[in-house]
Amino acid sequence: MSAGTVRGVGYHSRMNAYRPFALLSAAWLCTWPVQALELPDLGEVARTSFSESQEAQVGREAMRQIRASGDYLDDPVLLDYLNSLGDRLASASSQPERRFEFFVVRDPSINAFALPGGYIGVHTGLISAARNESELAGVLAHEVSHVTQNHIARIVDAQKGAGISTLLALAVAILAARSNSQVVEAALATSQAMSIQSQLNFTREHEREADRMGLQALSAAGFSPQGMASFFERLQTQSRLYESNAPAYLLTHPLSYERIADMQNRLAREPYRQHADSLEYRFVRARVQADEGAAGDAVKRFENRLQTEVAQLERAESHYALARAALRDRDHVRARAAFVQMTTQLTGVKESSPLVPLLDAEIALAENRAGEAVVILEQALPANGAYRPLAYLYVRALLRAGMAPKAQAFIHRQQRFWKADLQFQKLAAECYQAQGQVVQAHLAQAEVYVLQDQVGAAIDQLQLAQKGGDGDFYTLAIVDARLRELKEMRAMADKK
Repeated sequence: MSAGTVRGVGYHSRMNAYRPFALLSAAWLCTWPVQALELPDLGEVARTSFSESQEAQVGREAMRQIRASGDYLDDPVLLDYLNSLGDRLASASSQPERRFEFFVVRDPSINAFALPGGYIGVHTGLISAARNESELAGVLAHEVSHVTQNHIARIVDAQKGAGISTLLALAVAILAARSNSQVVEAALATSQAMSIQSQLNFTREHEREADRMGLQALSAAGFSPQGMASFFERLQTQSRLYESNAPAYLLTHPLSYERIADMQNRLAREPYRQHADSLEYRFVRARVQADEGAAGDAVKRFENRLQTEVAQLERAESHYALARAALRDRDHVRARAAFVQMTTQLTGVKESSPLVPLLDAEIALAENRAGEAVVILEQALPANGAYRPLAYLYVRALLRAGMAPKAQAFIHRQQRFWKADLQFQKLAAECYQAQGQVVQAHLAQAEVYVLQDQVGAAIDQLQLAQKGGDGDFYTLAIVDARLRELKEMRAMADKK
């Protein structure tokens, strides 16, 4: 397996950022009486105390903590691909109307997890370890099913009448218990150890239901349902070979022989389906693998791989990874040569990918040829207007080329279609800053913080905007009105 390093503790580095809170929450969870953990039967369950709006609020707060932890990977290419793949699976799920947001965590362990509110995290190690697109889609389908079947809501709902702060503590405790063995050990050391153990045992029932619903969604979305089973079987084999260092996914998603047998029985009744990996999937996996380890080692790894690969698409994927690794190593000549070899391997391939002109422009920017990068992206955008990573890089290329007003006008047009796009909002703040428009820069940055659920930081930016000194009457009126609105929002939140 060419996967990233497999560790025994999933989600470990992320949880360090708020481990005291998680430990406190896990310990508090263990003080419940055992009957408080009696959950509804599996299947369709009506919500009682834990509403969808409360779940969304808990999820947003959990995401705010994850983004602040430093391991949130803000790579537009990975985010766009995962959300496109996830939306395809969610549309084929039992609740196609449900909202999801998929995000990436920089962590070499093989893991994924679902949070309240439809937030699904994917470790880079999982993307790297998947042997094909159906395997990756199978894991995402499994996590989507945890959300559509309200598994976290069922656990949280056992604490009737709890306030949002209590529900958030419980949600973090559940996440910690599912993802961090040290937190589990601390919780089990208490006098009420059986309470948390009972809860963890019940999650195995959740896993079986997520398998069943995930297989259905995977097949309905056009992927090979065998991908889920083959991935779990490999993890199970790896667990037997390395019992003291099992894949993190098996710690967070307990895997039994019964689950494997159940999946195999279901697949035996279904016709075998093949799914060809998309070119974008290949490049996304290569992008992740090129970022693993030291840059120089990554370059050598892909050079060695290319000596044995024969298949055209596999060589194109490895050349892409080599170009990305060479960029990390600041070897622009090697990066450009690998890009040329990649395009040669793609000759005759019917499928195209916007990641090709994106990489071309990335290399041009690294070579300090911003003007050329602008031209490359302007030629690529008409045919790929819906691919936002190209648009983001186009703005950055314009800024590097000293064309901030043009970049600002482009962002304004894009925001008509994507009003709540965090990346465009960040770039808008950079554009205003590049043009010396202090008030507008602070106003734009305030909206960045609002989108990240950091109302306090947004208020600070608006107060700085009031003192910027270069705003006209209309702009300052907007600043004042927005400041009043956010202060009222914070006051209402403090009352809950």
